[in-house]
This record gives sequence, C-alpha cells and structure tokens, in this order.
Amino acid sequence: MSSSQGPGPAVEGVLPANPADARVEVAATEQAAPAGAATKRAAPARRALARALPALRALGFLAALAIVVVVTARAARDVDVSELALWPLPLAFAATLAWWLLLGRGWALLSTGHVRRGDISTWCKTQSLRYLPGGIWAPASRVAIVRGSLLDRLSTVAAENLIALCAALALGGLALGLSGDLAWLPLVLVIGAPAIAARFLAARTRVGPERTLQATGNYLVAFVAYSLAAVLVQTAVSGAHEPLAVAGAAALAWGAGLVVVIAPGGVGVREVVYVALLSHALPTSELAAAAVAFRVVAVIAELIVLLAAARPAPRTGAARARDGR
Repeated sequence: MSSSQGPGPAVEGVLPANPADARVEVAATEQAAPAGAATKRAAPARRALARALPALRALGFLAALAIVVVVTARAARDVDVSELALWPLPLAFAATLAWWLLLGRGWALLSTGHVRRGDISTWCKTQSLRYLPGGIWAPASRVAIVRGSLLDRLSTVAAENLIALCAALALGGLALGLSGDLAWLPLVLVIGAPAIAARFLAARTRVGPERTLQATGNYLVAFVAYSLAAVLVQTAVSGAHEPLAVAGAAALAWGAGLVVVIAPGGVGVREVVYVALLSHALPTSELAAAAVAFRVVAVIAELIVLLAAARPAPRTGAARARDGR
C-alpha cells in the first residue's frame, strides 16, 4: 500500500501521514465550530425578522400615509377655493401626477437599470418620510433598502438627488432666461454635471454613464411636467401671466427646497423662494395663494400614488402555476 503524499483529508481511524496536516485539520475544526454555533444562534433571529417584515412594511406604509394626509390638511386650510378658477386645476393635477411618477421612474432607472412597478412603489413609499423632522429620512431609507456595497448604495441615492436637482435648475434657468432675465441662463450648464460625475463612479458603482443619461432625460421630462403644473395653478389664481417666469421660478424653488434639508419636504422654503422670484411680476398675495394651492395639488397627487403603490402587484402566470392556481 502506498502512503498518501501532500495534504489531504484523513480517513476515519487512520492518522495523516504528515503530522502538520493533523494540526491544520484540528485548527480548522476548532475554527469551524464557533462559526457554526454563531450561525445557529443567528438563524432564529433571521426567521423572526422575516416573519415581522410584512407587519413592518404595513406599519411603514400607514405612517407614510398619515404624514401625507396631515400635510394635505394643513396646506388646504390656507387656500380659499372660492377665489380660484377651477378649470386649470385638473390639468395641473394630471401634470403633477406625471411628475411624481417620473421621479419614481428615475429612481428605478438608477437603482436597477429597469422600470419596474415594485421599484417605483418603493420610492413612493419611502419618499413620504421626507416630511419627518430632519428631512433626511427618505434618502436614508433608500440607502438602507437598495442592494450593493455601502459606496454603491450611497452613490445611487446621491445620484438620484443630484440629477433631479440639476434638471430642475437647468430648466428653471432656461425658462427664466427665455422670459427675459438672461442672468439665469448659465444654470443650463449644470445639466452636464451628473454625466461628468458618472465617469468617475462607473468603475466602482452601478451609476454609470448609460444609467445617468437615461435618468437625466427622465428628470428633464419630469420637471417640464412640474413647471407646467405650476403655471396652471398660478393661472387658476391670477390668470395666464408670465408663464415662462412662473415655470422657471417653480423649478428653482423646488431645487431650493431640496437643498435646504432642514425643511421637511421643502415646506416653507419652496413657497418663499417662489414668491421672491416672481414678486416683480405678480402680486405677492396671488403668488402665495398659488404656492399653497400647488402644495395641496402635489400632496393629493402623492396620496393617490401612495394608495396605488400599496396594491399588490398582479401575479404572473408562472407565479400562479407555482401555487397551483
């Protein structure tokens, strides 16, 4: 019988030919034992967390829904509906709804590279948390739920906010410039900032040039819809005056509300900036009324999308087949 050569597992009842192999095997066994014990101890905790997840998701949705309802009620108290021309408001609502869904679509493009209902639903649910004090809970929750390394998760959420901000500023600067205030036109150049940043991140994160360009186009369309909604709401309050200036001021005011993170959801900041940018063109009282009315329209659109996001996704034929249905 030939002796074994080199390291290898010992057959039961037979010592390894090399004593060093025996020491290695003993050490490996001693190291594996604590690891196996730790895994066994962690398993009940994982099972408990898995059982609790549906309830936690339901509680999170109810909390988000309650936040939006409270914000809507508070904003609605400051609007005198009798002084509004009602015909532009349904159109403004439709444009706001499109804007909101496109924001969720932008997140889906950046996080997965695809547009799926579940990703948009996740964005809508987490976005309601922006109304909580501190203003960071919506992006922080998305950092927690998106997959990947910490750098990958942080860069995805940062890219979402940066691209949306650049799209709003670029469109705002363009609209104000076209209205006659040329000093705002250089803001158009910021739209290229995300594409430049993506070249440095592509090797280490999911936010590459292709996703960045797709998301940039998506957010530009989103803020065209947002600006249109603002023009329609201002028209309902004061008539169709200075539409380009109104569109540009609304986009820039949204950007200001995003940057001032201590204001939950940009509440207050957005309205103040909007009024300040247009005070030379329209009466302050009408601007303030339109700003608050637009806030009401926006949160009602958010509430409807949030309710739709809570509905379970339609089951595919494969899923029904697996369940025997």
